Amino acid sequence: MKTIIHAVHVHAAPAAVFRALSTADGLRGWWTTQASLTPGVGGVIRFTFHGDFHPEMRQDVLERNRRIQWRCVGGHPNWQDNVFTFALEEREGETFLRFVQEYAQELSDDVYGVYNFNWGYYLNSLKQLCETGTGAPFVPPP
Repeated sequence: MKTIIHAVHVHAAPAAVFRALSTADGLRGWWTTQASLTPGVGGVIRFTFHGDFHPEMRQDVLERNRRIQWRCVGGHPNWQDNVFTFALEEREGETFLRFVQEYAQELSDDVYGVYNFNWGYYLNSLKQLCETGTGAPFVPPP
């Protein structure tokens, strides 16, 4: 199975990055403007994008300011049972973010390439949100 990994230096404290990854307002600020969240471990996040891409993530790990882990439990067959980890490391008041997506099924190289490219874009949006207060989330069509 393939794995997507991104490492990002965010010029903001881990608390800001954790908030952006663990609250509905935070998620709406960098990934998609339509997201709903049931808080806490075991809670599900529902993301609305376009077409058949509407992933539902169960929050399996919420270690304040250190680590968040989701498992896709619905909304996009290619991601079913994939594990998404956001590891936050404090470095001199800022955050080193390591993102890992572990695939539960084998997909083509082209499909991985598309997902990898998109994660790069949206992790940069997360970085922008945490550093400037404004990200570049997807805006679903009406």
